[in-house]
Amino acid sequence: MRRGTPQATYFFTQTEHAILKSLCAFMVGVSNDTKLDIPVITIDAFVQQLPKPLRTRIRFGIHLFQWGPPLFIGKLCLFTQLDLPDAVRYIDSWAGSRFGIRRQLFRGLRDIAFLGYYSDRGT
Repeated sequence: MRRGTPQATYFFTQTEHAILKSLCAFMVGVSNDTKLDIPVITIDAFVQQLPKPLRTRIRFGIHLFQWGPPLFIGKLCLFTQLDLPDAVRYIDSWAGSRFGIRRQLFRGLRDIAFLGYYSDRGT
C-alpha cells in the first residue's frame, strides 16, 4: 500500500480513521499531511483487545473530540477543519479542563496517539 493512502482498519470506520490520524498528528506534534502515515492499524489492533465498554467509550470520545469545537472553543467547525492555532487551543482546552472526564478522555486519546506514532519503525 502506498504511503499516505488510508489503511483499512477493522474497529474504526474510515471516518474515524481520518479523525484519529488528525488527532494523532496534533497530539504528538507533527504536521498532519499526506506524507505522515500514522499507523492507525496498530491502534486498531490494540483497541480491539480492550473490553467492549472501553472500546465504546473510545469510539464515543473520538466523535466527541471531532464535534466539540463549537461547544468548547466557540468555533463552528469540526476538529479536523481547525487551523493550527485553533487546534492547539482546542487540545489544550481538553488537557486543562476543569472537568475530570474531559481530562481523562484527553489522556486516553493522547496515549493512543503516542502508541500509534511510536509503534512506527521509522519514528
